[in-house]
Amino acid sequence: MKKILQVLYTIWALTIFHVFMIILFPLFIIPPLIHKKGHHLSFKAIKLWSLLFSFFNRITFDIQGKEYIEKKENYIFVVNHTSFLDTVAMPQAVGAFKALAKKELTKIPLFGFVIKALTEVVDRSSPQSRQKSKDRLNEVLHSLGSILVFPEGTMNRTQEPLQRFYDGAFRIAIDAQAKIIPIVVLGAAKCMKPGSFLMSPGKIKVKILPPVSANGLNNKDILTLKTTVFTQMESQIVDYRKENNSR
Repeated sequence: MKKILQVLYTIWALTIFHVFMIILFPLFIIPPLIHKKGHHLSFKAIKLWSLLFSFFNRITFDIQGKEYIEKKENYIFVVNHTSFLDTVAMPQAVGAFKALAKKELTKIPLFGFVIKALTEVVDRSSPQSRQKSKDRLNEVLHSLGSILVFPEGTMNRTQEPLQRFYDGAFRIAIDAQAKIIPIVVLGAAKCMKPGSFLMSPGKIKVKILPPVSANGLNNKDILTLKTTVFTQMESQIVDYRKENNSR
């Protein structure tokens, strides 16, 4: 019976997901086509979609650490990835951003079209695609706003707190002499397990950590910078698991 209710709830949640995406779709894609800074209006529509999804599905986000984000500064947001709900949480957690998305997400009906329009899509199997995306995100960071990267590259389906990080976000930070803001999403697996479409209502914690500056660093410092951010995020996840006896 519990499984049946979860399936029915998931059908409802996915319906809400798509209905409001369709309603707000014009606001997602048209503003950036009209003006190069139109992505700020698109982001407001995305945030509204996220809030409506939370409200109607009773999946809420307890966001801590917003005080670390200065409105007039551009950052590289580095986020762990354990559930599809991570992407719903981010519009509520931070200001406008341009995200790096893997090519596989473009295959999802409707959502894939939004991904193509609003993110920088990278084909991880292509070095040329990775370099092009890196150059484009560097440009965004300097002229348009913050960027968001899931440095693990894919959803963490292991029992480890984090998978190994790719270098991309940290290279961009050093090239731009920018600040990284680590963000950990905690407890998402209780509402939606990694790789599953089945959902349950609940509260997910999003913890924004203090900025880590790349100022003065060069490419020789990529490993050090990556390790610093990885360690901080891993520590938060381990502590959460001990406190909640969960994944």
